[in-house]
Amino acid sequence: MSARIADPDDASAVPAADAVRIPDVLSNAVAYALRRAQEASFAAYLQRVGNPDLKPGRYTILMLLAEYPGLTPSELSALCGRDRSTLTATLRALDEQGLIERKRRSEDQRSYGVRLTSAGNAVLAQLRMIARAHDARLDAIVGEDKAVFLAVLRRLAEQLGVEEDQQADHQKRRVG
Repeated sequence: MSARIADPDDASAVPAADAVRIPDVLSNAVAYALRRAQEASFAAYLQRVGNPDLKPGRYTILMLLAEYPGLTPSELSALCGRDRSTLTATLRALDEQGLIERKRRSEDQRSYGVRLTSAGNAVLAQLRMIARAHDARLDAIVGEDKAVFLAVLRRLAEQLGVEEDQQADHQKRRVG
C-alpha cells in the first residue's frame, strides 16, 4: 500500500477532524509518548506560572543555583542535562532578567561562576510553590507506580546518555 500525498489545495483530501488519529507507529512509540507527556506537563506548569519566560528548565537552573551557588556553566550543564550552547543562551536571558549574576572566578579568570540574585531568589520562592503543586498533580496521576515510573525514566536517561557520550567520543576520535 503506497502513501498518498495530499494536495493542500484539495479540500476533499483533508480528513474530517474527528477522523484524524495518531498512527500506530507513533502511538506505540516510547519516544512519542515521552514527548507528549513532557509537552502536557510543561503546558500545565506554564499555565500555573503565567509567565512564558519561566519555563520548567529555567526553574531547574534556578533550583540548582540555589543549592550550589557559584557553579560554572559546564557544571550546571552536566547537572541539568542541557548542552552547553543551549544553556549559554538561557543563562544570558536569566542574566538580562536580573535573576542571576555571573562572576569571574579568582582562581581562573577564563571561568566564571553563576549565582542567584535577590530577584532570582524571590522568583524561585514563587516557582517552588508552583512546582510543588504541579508535582503533586503529577504524583496523583502516576499514583502508586511513581517509584517504578521514575526508575524507568532514570534508566532511559542513563542508558541514552551513555550512548550519546560514546557516540561523541567516537566522533572526536574520527576527526582527531
